[in-house]
Order: sequence, then structure tokens, then C-alpha cells
Amino acid sequence: MTRRVEILESSMVVPAEDTLREMLSLSNIDLLKGIKRSNTIYLYKNNEGAKDFFSAEVLKSALAKTLVLFYPLAGRHVVGDGGSNQIDCNAEGVLFKVARSELTADSIQFEPMSEEIIELFIPKKPHSSSLLIMLQVTHLKCGSVVLGTSTNHIFIDGRGAALMFRTWSQIARGDLKSVVQPSFDNGPLCARSPPKVSFEFPVYNPDDPDPSEKEDNTKSCVCVLRLFKLSAEQIRKLKMRCSNISRVSTFCAVSALVWKCYCSASAQELALAPDRKSSLYFPADIRNRIHPPIPDYCANGAIRMVATSQVFEITTSPIGNVARTVKAEIDRVTDEYIRSFIDYVKVMSDQKMPVKTKYVSESDLRIRTILGVPLCDVDFGWGPPQLFSWEKPTENRVAYIMNQLGNDNGGIKLTLALHPSTMKLFEKLFYEELELSFTDDQIK
Repeated sequence: MTRRVEILESSMVVPAEDTLREMLSLSNIDLLKGIKRSNTIYLYKNNEGAKDFFSAEVLKSALAKTLVLFYPLAGRHVVGDGGSNQIDCNAEGVLFKVARSELTADSIQFEPMSEEIIELFIPKKPHSSSLLIMLQVTHLKCGSVVLGTSTNHIFIDGRGAALMFRTWSQIARGDLKSVVQPSFDNGPLCARSPPKVSFEFPVYNPDDPDPSEKEDNTKSCVCVLRLFKLSAEQIRKLKMRCSNISRVSTFCAVSALVWKCYCSASAQELALAPDRKSSLYFPADIRNRIHPPIPDYCANGAIRMVATSQVFEITTSPIGNVARTVKAEIDRVTDEYIRSFIDYVKVMSDQKMPVKTKYVSESDLRIRTILGVPLCDVDFGWGPPQLFSWEKPTENRVAYIMNQLGNDNGGIKLTLALHPSTMKLFEKLFYEELELSFTDDQIK
């Protein structure tokens, strides 16, 4: 893809009406995310040949109305007095770019996401760390459109961003009855007084050395991305293999499959000792687990969990047992656990102790997931997206799990980043393990 994208317009879209001006404090969960951007790609095809396909005026008008509801997202991240992180709700707006390219949708490999895709379709702005959302609409030669988004993770997570994009699309197509009022009230996520820490949180280890101080592992510096697709039928049969636990979720079944295959591949490639510990890090959304629930909360609403077992146990046990290990960790996320975690962050902050994620070793794997997020609902009136991509090509030992778009209702796609030689082994083991789901003796 040597041909570049030409930027036709770059502007700030501000709320259509006056909005509340305030300094919004970040929650303890927000503060753990740090200033980093999350990039997504949506691809829309103009199958009906509409002349006004993805009209900039329609999109900007709807976005301005959306920002009345999502007014903090039109503000800026600032560091206030005493070093406190805040959102200045100043209505300065969201960056909106319109671009065009001579490329066609069929000539572009959108997934897994590459650095080149990010360079072409993800909006950029110098010194953009304070902006909360940046958007770019790129019209391709074939008539298709790529919507690239960049969100600041210090204030909004994947589910919050999806709610904002869905609302924007609903307003664009005139479906005002479906619009849900978002919440930015982080009061339910405040620490108790006095704090009460009832659990330990092994994911966050203040005494863990900085990764740069660890012995350098050259294999952790190189990775490749691979895309795996699982049909609804494959997932159904995989979940049946995990039927030794009740109500196994798609996430538990798929993450168990990935963890088991990764440990088997890395054990062979890296000669890991059988008693070596392996940890699976993954997010747990708290919106419907805290009491009272906060389902429409639009800032960061997930905490990181970790399931740990010995490499030998993971590689030799039935996959249902591995799924049970994951489920047991998820089941720990109760209202008391969440509040205890919030209190823990508060206590550590008061003691000037950094709360950082434990070092992830070569036997460990991280999972990022937005399963259940209604991506198909981001329909601006010209049809749902044909493709969605969300990966970070620079991360190693990370799996991205999300729902598959298109006709396979219930299917998912998995994008995995591993060292090339480990990936080769993983692919072989993954398909062998998945094939077991279709043998008669496994399905009864």
C-alpha cells in the first residue's frame, strides 16, 4: 500500500448546545489505565450506491448532538493542582477528519491490524494526549468508507466507547427512541471511609521490579499477529466439552482453549518446567457486578483479574478443568471484591505506593475482550459495518477476543500476538484441540 491517504478536512466538532462546565475527577479505576490510546477500525461498504454515503455534514451534525449527552468526551485530560488527574469539561470538541484514498477495500488487509493500517486510517494530531476522542472518515476509491477511531483509555474503555459510537449512529439515522442516557458519575466507584481491604490482589504487585530491570528475553521483542475465526457451531461444541462446569460462558471456553494451547506451545518452544506457574490475565467488567449496577457507566468499568496454574496442569488436564480455573477467578468478582479493590487502590495511593500490573513473564498470557459489545449497532443509516478491527500490533503474548460481524451470528474472532516460532506451534495445537470438539466420543 504505497499510496497514501489525503486529508481533505480537519476540524473540531463541539457540542450542539451549551453543556455543563466542570472539572471531573477520575476514578481510582481510571487512574490505573494511564495515558494510552485505543484504536479501532470499522469498514462500511456502499452496497446500495448511495450518493450521500457517509456525508460529513450528517456525521458532524449527529456528533455535535451526541456530545451534548457525552459532554466530558468533548473536554480535555488535564493535571490539576497537586498532580491530580481530571477531565476539564470545556467543550473544546472532538477531532474529526475527512480523508480519501485511491485504495479499494478488497486491496487492503484490515485484519489483523498492522502498523500500516494505523498509519493510514487512525486519526493523529501532534500533542494529542489530552484529547479524549479522535475520528477519521476515509472514503475509498471503491465507494467504501473506513471509520478510524482513537480514544484515550485514561477516561473511557471499550464498552464506554462503543456506547458513544452507537449513540452517534442512532442520532445520525434518526433513531432517537433508542438513545440511552450515559452516566459519568463515578461516585459508586469511590473508596469507602474508612477503607476496608478484604482481599489480596496478585495482579497488582507494588514490589515487582520494572520489566526493564528483568533479564531481557529477545523473543519477547518480536511478535506476529494471526487471526482465528470460530463459528457459532464450533463454539457450541467447545462449550459442550467444558460441560463439567455449569453455565460455562463463551469467554471461559475460548480463553481456556487459548491458554491451554499457548502453554503447550510455549512449553515445547521454551522448555518450560512442568511446575512453572502460568498466569492468564484478563479484564472483568464490573458494571453489572457492583451493587447497585451501573450498566450505562461510560468511563472505565473493568478491573484486571488473573487465573494461575502450573504448566503441567494446564497442558494435561481436560479443557473443562482449565475453563473451571478461569471461571473460578471470574466468580470472585463480587460487590465486596470490587469495593475492596477500590479501597486497596486508595490505600496504596495514600501511602504513595505505585499500583502497577505485575510483570508478565514468558509463561503468561494476556487477554483483551469486548465480547458482547454490540458492534453491529454502529449503523449510521447506510448499513452495519462489514468489519471491525481493534488489535495492537506491537504487543506480545496478547489475545484479542470479540464477536464476529456478518452472517455467523454467535461466531467470534480471535487475534493473537506471539513470537513467530511459538505461533507456528500454537496454530497446530489450536486446530487439533478444536477438532476434538467434533469427535463423537467428546460430544454426548
